[in-house]
Amino acid sequence: MKPLLLLTGGTGTVGRLLLHALRNSYRLRLAADAAPQPGIADACDELLVGDLRGAAFARRCVEGSDVVIHLAANASPAASLEEAMGNVGMAANLFDAAAVSGVGRLVVASSVHASGLDYRDGVEGISPLAAARPCCPYGVGKVAVEALARLHQAASGGAVSCLRLGLVGWPLVERQYALTWLSSGDLVRLVAAALDRGPGFGIYNAVSADSATRWDLGNARADLGWVPQDRWQVAVDRLPEATACTCLMFGAPAGP
Repeated sequence: MKPLLLLTGGTGTVGRLLLHALRNSYRLRLAADAAPQPGIADACDELLVGDLRGAAFARRCVEGSDVVIHLAANASPAASLEEAMGNVGMAANLFDAAAVSGVGRLVVASSVHASGLDYRDGVEGISPLAAARPCCPYGVGKVAVEALARLHQAASGGAVSCLRLGLVGWPLVERQYALTWLSSGDLVRLVAAALDRGPGFGIYNAVSADSATRWDLGNARADLGWVPQDRWQVAVDRLPEATACTCLMFGAPAGP
């Protein structure tokens, strides 16, 4: 029998990209905060609807699972600190449930916003091994989730990977996002590599080939054997500049 994979946040942009790619290798349990569209529900073997900010629901989701991909969150860089801490609370409940159920294999969605100030300041080869410099409350929350994931791995001895995802699942239509772009194909290959890794913990930058000029992908290659394959499909220098910035990563001015 195929192992059971819990996918939280499976109705979001990244979750929808992964859902069909995972079906051949896993039985899929989807945790969502609301009933999804029929096409999404039909693609999973089990659907659980509830709020992961509740510990009991998190335990229900994890119980019996063999592996977890945790995507559920308010994914907006414009999220308030309260919303970002809600993301941390969800992750904490999930890790606690995984500890109780003995689930040590997890892939956790983080974000390039965890090192967004390095990006803003023009750092080349931004390393996921360096001290995090988040650019917004959303990034602060992701750094906290990474720390909780590291703690879970240390206690469980399992295989835990935090992926600092760039712009994924959206067309590249504004120039400022070019050096943070991650193709759908590279996403799927990275998640597959993280699911197949041996025991250990890692935080990995997740951007595609042309975007990697700013991001160090060395530990993803060494630990996971992942090298991005896809390149921009547009003439980036012809793209318009963004009409607005949502955080300090792209040089947004501080508030009054």
